[in-house]
Amino acid sequence: MTKAFALFGASAVALVGSTGATAFRSHSELGTRSVRQIRVLSLEFVGQFQNSPPGVTPATHIHYGYLSYVRGLSVFKGAPTNETRALFTFFADGATLRVIPNGPLRIITRIGKLTIYRDPSTNGDFAKPESFRDGTPLLVARFRQEVVNNTVTGSFTTFHQNTIVSTRPFPAGRGSIRLGRVGETFRTYLSGHGNMPGPPSGFFGGYAVSG
Repeated sequence: MTKAFALFGASAVALVGSTGATAFRSHSELGTRSVRQIRVLSLEFVGQFQNSPPGVTPATHIHYGYLSYVRGLSVFKGAPTNETRALFTFFADGATLRVIPNGPLRIITRIGKLTIYRDPSTNGDFAKPESFRDGTPLLVARFRQEVVNNTVTGSFTTFHQNTIVSTRPFPAGRGSIRLGRVGETFRTYLSGHGNMPGPPSGFFGGYAVSG
């Protein structure tokens, strides 16, 4: 009888140990699964930009604003749907590599860094560009930008090739969400109008898609 109880006790300990290990693994796996990754990005931008004054070398550039659409997410904290209620903001800084004249057009090439932020404080203010980068960084990308500026009308279009260099998850519902993956790319298309001498130097809107 004593031997039987001993065997039962050993079996029970082994069973409890096995169950505990299984539960621990399951918890770990659930934690991993709770991060939902949005691999195919679809974003819409509303923003303004500021160029360095003429004659400054090297010429610099910043553009900033908020995301008016992120596929799969709510982007405004109620109405109105503008910078004062935007949950996702962005800030980019760049350096001008060259300017090529072509009749009334100026083709400008820049390189720089774009950061997308989550900012539950919804304190965006175009009179204060820094307010668009006081949130938590979610995604950082290096970009190459080409601007086609019409010096007659003051209008312009831009194309950006972006490569993600950093991304981090953020709380959303019962889990977390991560935008993109390091090494992946997305393309940005913007159009707008200059406002020289400013500030700001101009206004724009546009969108970005993976690829």
